[in-house]
Amino acid sequence: MTKGHVFVTMGDLLNFKSDAWLLPVDRRASPGDHWKEALPWLEEALEIHNLQSIRDESVFAFPLHIWNRDSSIPVLTAVPMSGVTDAEQLLPRFRSFLEVATAATTERRKSTAESAVRPVLAVPFFGTGRGGGNIYRGEILRVLLKEAYRHTGEAGVDVVFVFQDAAAFALAQQQRRERSDAWSALAPSLLTQAKDLAKVARDGRLVPFMGAGVSVSAGAPNWSQLLQGLAGAAGLESSEKAALTKLSNLDQADVLRSYFSDKFPLDSDARFGQAVADSVDVRKYGLAPSLLACLPSNGAITLNYDTLFETASEDAGSPRTVIPGDQPDDRTAASQKWLLKLHGSVDKPETIVLTRDDYLGYSATREALSALVKAHLITHHLLFVGFGLADDHFHEIVHDVRRALPAKKGGNRFGSALMLENDVMQEKLWGKHLNLIDMKNPDPSESGIAAAARRLEIFLDALVAHASDSHSFLLAPHYGEGLTDEEARLRDALLEVARVSSTGNTSSAAPVVHRVLRELGWDGTTPNTKTHAQGVTFSPGSPTDADVGKGLH
Repeated sequence: MTKGHVFVTMGDLLNFKSDAWLLPVDRRASPGDHWKEALPWLEEALEIHNLQSIRDESVFAFPLHIWNRDSSIPVLTAVPMSGVTDAEQLLPRFRSFLEVATAATTERRKSTAESAVRPVLAVPFFGTGRGGGNIYRGEILRVLLKEAYRHTGEAGVDVVFVFQDAAAFALAQQQRRERSDAWSALAPSLLTQAKDLAKVARDGRLVPFMGAGVSVSAGAPNWSQLLQGLAGAAGLESSEKAALTKLSNLDQADVLRSYFSDKFPLDSDARFGQAVADSVDVRKYGLAPSLLACLPSNGAITLNYDTLFETASEDAGSPRTVIPGDQPDDRTAASQKWLLKLHGSVDKPETIVLTRDDYLGYSATREALSALVKAHLITHHLLFVGFGLADDHFHEIVHDVRRALPAKKGGNRFGSALMLENDVMQEKLWGKHLNLIDMKNPDPSESGIAAAARRLEIFLDALVAHASDSHSFLLAPHYGEGLTDEEARLRDALLEVARVSSTGNTSSAAPVVHRVLRELGWDGTTPNTKTHAQGVTFSPGSPTDADVGKGLH
């Protein structure tokens, strides 16, 4: 197996779909109370496992074998309790997590249909809870990233850092951009295209447009799987199911609605809508929704029924107003981020658009598309993700967008489409309107749809990393140890500016200066300009990384 990849995203570890995840505990093998509140099964799982080995520190990491085979494996990982005076103290503990999690997920996948799929290990900002490690955030981040790259290169698993701290996210992206091997899985031309799109995103002009493929990594069904599930719910015989597949997707949906009418004559529409909602109502988001939620984009559009992107956006600190549905705050409507759901939502099954009749009748939604997109697209660039170019929905949307834009001689490229495969004929058909970016790889060992889908996630990771131009780590408390010498000198100089402008300064320029400083992470306190932190110790009773989560780091 080729080497793995290190991803970085913003989100909530408990809502992120992975094969295994790092659960910080103290030396007593006890996580923080909030973990127990969020995970009702956790206390019972802790009780039935013999955790003496982690308590006496003969091991640093211990996997909890929980009952649901499809669940992610929590790996208890002990943080130091005697005090953190050096980021390197966390290295053997983090390394132990990576080794234990890799072994546990690899063993479980051997007995499943996913044995050929690369395991995904999710980690929080380990070691930076309310204990001593908190003051070494910058250097701890550098140590964790370095070890993650070493392990993924040797073990072939993927590691995802899931941050809730914007400063950590920004610094991690900068540290990765400094590495020559951060996106080695992408061909140079593909990485260049990711950087080009990142520039569009930094300018605020990139608008993600999401199809079903975005949610597949989280376990949501594709169109064929959705229709097969509905056929089962409608009670079709095997011969009927075989005949059904000969129809187009839209006609299959119409037929299935008829079956529901026969089976549930009193409330067939409600039953049909609920069956669709139940089929696509997955709770944990995967890499694609999470990464797309991290893009600096005010607008987004989706054809998906699920709420994965909304959840990912909320967890990333960028909640979305859903259109149609949510009522925006009039005072902030102009600045609010929005998501246009063209085909309905699982939380409102009656709005779901699936059959041919549904498509012919959703004129109100098309009007919403026209109102929002028409003016928007003149100065913005659509990024189609999760579509196939043969998809009828894709054709309809492109047709609407082309009509909304003024005609230009030689064509009008209004967006880019990320494709899993290269198709010369599709390029001929769509090349005037879209920049088609395919995920092909000349390496035969990395061929196939699954490999291309993973490469698309790596492409999105590169896009998000290069679209991130935040430097909120520069003046943020506890990040000085992770800075370069040049950054440290700049930090000290800016903190001196903060000190001077905060100490009895009545200049009208002071508030302007403070706004700039806050964008760089200044917390508004009168600072001590000494960048490098001093070590501290804390007692076993002090809060530790076991308390990380729900906004605590």
